[in-house]
Amino acid sequence: MSGWEGFFFGAVGGALGELLGLFRLRHQVGQALPAYLTSWFYWIVTITMIAAGGVLVVIYIRSGITLQPIIAVNVGASAPLIIAALVAQTPKINID
Repeated sequence: MSGWEGFFFGAVGGALGELLGLFRLRHQVGQALPAYLTSWFYWIVTITMIAAGGVLVVIYIRSGITLQPIIAVNVGASAPLIIAALVAQTPKINID
């Protein structure tokens, strides 16, 4: 799988993950949509997370890991969880 192809599959996974969030919202809010859905900030973050799914797949590929398309989509959909796990393990430096 090429880097561009991996990015595409990862971004598809990221988009599916975001779509799932919107689908769940449909069952929670009833008729009134949350105001944040019309916010440019929300959509910029959403697009960034979709792209992050693609970038993570490219990182996997560049690391020598062979991915099938379904796994690339899974990695893309899991991007927020993977990023959260990476950030949670960042060592804290105390500067006194």
